[in-house]
Amino acid sequence: MQLPFRHLAQQQKQTKHERSKTKPSLRCSVLTPTTSAASTPLSSPLSAAAAGRRAASLRAAAMDSMQTNMLHLMGLDETMKMVTKNVFSSLPDSPVSLHAPLAFAAAASPPRDGVDRIGALPVGILCDILSRLPARDAARTSALSTRWRRLWRSVPLVLADAHLKHTGPPPPPVSEIDQVDGLGGVLRRAVDGTRDVASVVSRALAAHPGPFRSVHVTCTRMDAHHAELALWLQLLAAKGVQELVLVHQASKLDAGVRLPATLFRCSSLTCLYIGFLRFPDVATIPRAGAFPHLRELGLCSLVMGVRDLALLLDRCPVLENLEIVRHRGLVRLRVASHSLRCVELCESTVEEITVEHAARLERLMFWEICGVGGVVDEDGCYINMCTKIKIGHAPNLRFLGFLVPGMHELNIGNTIIKAGTKVSPKNMVRSLRVLGIQVKLFNHNEVKMLPIFLRCFPNVETLYIQCETTIHKPPGMLNPKFLQQTGPIDCLQKHIKKVIIREFRVHRNELDFVKFIAERGQVLEKIVIVLAQSYSSSADRLRSSMRTFMASVKLANEDCKVIVCESPFPSDGTAWCFQGAFNMSKDPFDVSQCCNGGASCRAA
Repeated sequence: MQLPFRHLAQQQKQTKHERSKTKPSLRCSVLTPTTSAASTPLSSPLSAAAAGRRAASLRAAAMDSMQTNMLHLMGLDETMKMVTKNVFSSLPDSPVSLHAPLAFAAAASPPRDGVDRIGALPVGILCDILSRLPARDAARTSALSTRWRRLWRSVPLVLADAHLKHTGPPPPPVSEIDQVDGLGGVLRRAVDGTRDVASVVSRALAAHPGPFRSVHVTCTRMDAHHAELALWLQLLAAKGVQELVLVHQASKLDAGVRLPATLFRCSSLTCLYIGFLRFPDVATIPRAGAFPHLRELGLCSLVMGVRDLALLLDRCPVLENLEIVRHRGLVRLRVASHSLRCVELCESTVEEITVEHAARLERLMFWEICGVGGVVDEDGCYINMCTKIKIGHAPNLRFLGFLVPGMHELNIGNTIIKAGTKVSPKNMVRSLRVLGIQVKLFNHNEVKMLPIFLRCFPNVETLYIQCETTIHKPPGMLNPKFLQQTGPIDCLQKHIKKVIIREFRVHRNELDFVKFIAERGQVLEKIVIVLAQSYSSSADRLRSSMRTFMASVKLANEDCKVIVCESPFPSDGTAWCFQGAFNMSKDPFDVSQCCNGGASCRAA
């Protein structure tokens, strides 16, 4: 099913020249108050070495070009390139790597006494070492001695088909390919699929007599190897696989390869990701088939029905993390779980999300989820399009977003939140600390919902605003008095410490909103303005404009800092890092944490 995502239509209207200018950047300027709020409260921006900025810019351009070329090699159209990129960015990294810099450093200067110090280690430590090696390297240790051969036969191995196909020097590290992109996706795994390794995977699974801890199969066109896929799942079920990432190398969004029902016999799974496949026929699923230990589930461009999703979740009694990306079917999600902590929904058609009883749910995150019915007009406004979001018992809900006024019908405590709703304690979520809203600040109907949404979450401390615009004509003007005439908002005056405004274009409506926030935020410590990608070339001029504008704003908190940044994410990026969202110690919407030199977003 072709999903009517607005950003897809907009991207296809861009010229190649326009796309070539959207390079990720990490440059920021901090505008800090120096005197009173009545005077010019801004100092000059922090300066960075010009050479460093130049080098970063060149690296960004090189990495972006590399990714474009890699996807081009697969022969995908523009839509499929975007889908593939998003799916692969949502997958977890393999727990082992072909790169071992510490081991290489030690091998450069080995001790001269010839003593086998590694072989003398206790069995438990040796097994742990082997389990951290790629399967090919772990198998090679059996040639060292009889002891190593016995160990290898019993060690839980890690198998990644991307590792099996590399027989020469290791390819460039993931960090060197994707650190600037910020998506955290391993696009190299996608392009690796241009060379088939199905037979190698079959031999590897059959050859190892012991268990498999983790298996990543992302480089195989499974439509040509359906029989092998069924065999793999049988072997993995027998060998007690714990982590399984199974992604079909699709070249188009067709009906997909049917996933064998044998998958449900892999009862040892704790982590499962499946992509570009079709859910098994319900009639073939064993009644006893379930995932009693599954804690993390990723459904990526999966073809499945509403009942299939409900059945699958019902077979996962201890599930903690759920990710649904580019779903090829209607989503009607009911959250009634004592274990679920994080739910991510991205770029899917969603009729309803109902949180009934979710005592442990901390994060409910959605991005570019389209409602059912209706259309998107030429201004990007939603006409009769609705996604119902119902929040019932969720006492630990801390993160919510991105709400879209005009399309998302928010229901709290059986009260539909709409224009004119009188917010009371019965329709508040007091546990929420971080809120994300995606809004057109030039659209009166959407802007008037902002104060109402904020009143529903009185204890919010961090507010993310994702600005939207239209590519068809300049945004209209909103009466600036509208925001100023808004009554008191408890969270804005007493609790919000940080406001991040993304895709900022320095339109009058956006400036009025900044003024509204700055003049009311009594405990506001920081306003972060992230410029739209297309405005990066004018960043210095826009900073100057912001400095002039802020001089006229009377800050409610004179110590509040204003930070102007260029966007750290590409124009087709999502609002958060998929894998980073499962790290409960981090703010999932803070995308700057994803641009950390290639380090894992899930690292503590």
